[in-house]
Amino acid sequence: MKPENLNSFNTLSNLVGQGKTLVVQSTRMDLNNNTYVSELWKRNSKEWKKFKSGNNNFSNPKFGNKENTIFYIKTNRSVQNKSKSKNSFSTICLQTGRSIESIFKIEGGISNYVLSSDGNFLYVITNEWSEEFKKIENKDSEPKYFENLPFRFDTKGIIYNKRSHIYRVNLNTKKFSKIVNGDKNNILSIQSLVEGKENLIFSYDQYNSKGTMLEEKIGSLKGTEVNEIYSKGSMGNLFYYENELHAVGMKKRFDWPTNTTILKVSDAGKISYKYPSFDRNIVKAAVNNNTLYFMYEDSGKTLLRDGTNNVDLVEADVTIKDFAFNGDKTYVISNSFSSPDEIYEIDDSQLLKVSKANESFNKKVKTWKSQYKRIDTGKSQIDTWGVFVGKDKPTILNIHGGPASQYGFTFFDEFQTYASAGFNVIACNPRGSSGRGHDFLRDVCGNKWGVTDMHDVLSSFKGMKKTMGITSRNDGIMGGSYGGFMTSWIISHNPNMFKSAIVERALLNWETMVGTSDIGIGFPEMYLLDDMSKNINLYRKKSPITFASNIKTPTLIIHSEEDYRCPVEQAEQLFSNLKKRGVTSAMLRFPGESHELSRSGQPKHRKQRFEHIINWHKNHLR
Repeated sequence: MKPENLNSFNTLSNLVGQGKTLVVQSTRMDLNNNTYVSELWKRNSKEWKKFKSGNNNFSNPKFGNKENTIFYIKTNRSVQNKSKSKNSFSTICLQTGRSIESIFKIEGGISNYVLSSDGNFLYVITNEWSEEFKKIENKDSEPKYFENLPFRFDTKGIIYNKRSHIYRVNLNTKKFSKIVNGDKNNILSIQSLVEGKENLIFSYDQYNSKGTMLEEKIGSLKGTEVNEIYSKGSMGNLFYYENELHAVGMKKRFDWPTNTTILKVSDAGKISYKYPSFDRNIVKAAVNNNTLYFMYEDSGKTLLRDGTNNVDLVEADVTIKDFAFNGDKTYVISNSFSSPDEIYEIDDSQLLKVSKANESFNKKVKTWKSQYKRIDTGKSQIDTWGVFVGKDKPTILNIHGGPASQYGFTFFDEFQTYASAGFNVIACNPRGSSGRGHDFLRDVCGNKWGVTDMHDVLSSFKGMKKTMGITSRNDGIMGGSYGGFMTSWIISHNPNMFKSAIVERALLNWETMVGTSDIGIGFPEMYLLDDMSKNINLYRKKSPITFASNIKTPTLIIHSEEDYRCPVEQAEQLFSNLKKRGVTSAMLRFPGESHELSRSGQPKHRKQRFEHIINWHKNHLR
């Protein structure tokens, strides 16, 4: 796979089923127009047909209560290398057969919508400018007056002047009313909404009393009044099971890093664990025919479990991204290390492919398989993957972000692209990663930060090279976010080990991150287990910038100028240090991009990023 192949494969999401029909959203890059194209595909009687496509993007399909009816969101397709449109509209459409109705239209964004149980109403969650900003022609030209500290959030931009609302739309009359006023209730975002026993129940974000943090709450709606149910945790994905409210989330807001799990929420706001002994990160849950299903991470896989009967539905080395039901059959969106997204029917624990979304990609683009081994590092057992190109070829060690995330049995454009460029690739899930339980996640906290994880990364790298029989010592290292931290940490503590390094969107200085990152209050304390004002030496001791004078490795620093998670000043500190000392180094800055550049940035920027990475490693791994 080459950088120019980025627009050749389709990413599937939002799978829904009803009767004998499946509908799925398909998204791909359009490199020529520097944008993303989202379409809807429908399957009837085993035949897939394009359902919605054209000059707009179509997303978030949902079936109506009546036969042959489906809702979806239509949005303007932006050309991302041009200035954003001042008037961006989102519309919910209802299609019955070939008849299409516009149900609800608004300037701004629609994040989600829910059909009422009687089929007469839609509850629509929107993201809009606050009332004081709505009538301002050029909002970016206005001064920004902040009284609350979390005034921006990565990928969302400046949030102080944005609010979320809930509208109720009468599907018979097409009239609508605002039933939750985000301006009045100071609601910055709404994650999930369900119909309760008597009222609407939803999870939302508000500023805390000091204006220093966002609190994630669960509330109920009585008339137009929002009554708080719970505010101490972090809750999303609300649903009802056995006539009780449940949520996927964390019981305590600042118990991170830990697993997200399924929690039962009483009417009085009392929280209890649904699966107290299930020690894995739960991603999504849903109920079908009184049976609870959930997706969870496990040792590089994402699997689907029947939570009612406590049994896994799939036994395979795959990543399941979504699931839906069609009659008595269960369908999933799934991919593997060498195969991109497709839809599969689960049949007796086996996956039977029922789509051809990436058939043309698979025919014309070579993909690489992986070798997997759980490496014994002497202190831990680490899941490790390797792509073998040749024993005398250079090798790239790739380190994931988080650290509470995982690499594994999933189709990842990074590994495929680097292998096609002639590099062996090795990746692992060191302590601190998800997929191995609570204790494994927390084994990098406090003084262990940069110690246990570095041991795991380097030991598994050496072990996997030996397993694959790689003899070349032309080794490079790279990673983004926490992976960027670990890359810079390793080359500052092992200055002669690697011949090439790429530090991307990295955490490099805990001390300055506290005051500049959108999660600077809270996140550092959760990992370092101490307050900077009380133990500034710990923050400095755990920062790569403190040891940057040891770095000798030729280093490319990649960063986005609108990264609010790890602000660009982090990269500038390292770059200035290396250049001052004469270390071979360069900085690659992307305008208009966030922390998510490599995953959802402008297509042309994603392609350019790959080209620079490949060229840097090729120039230094000879």
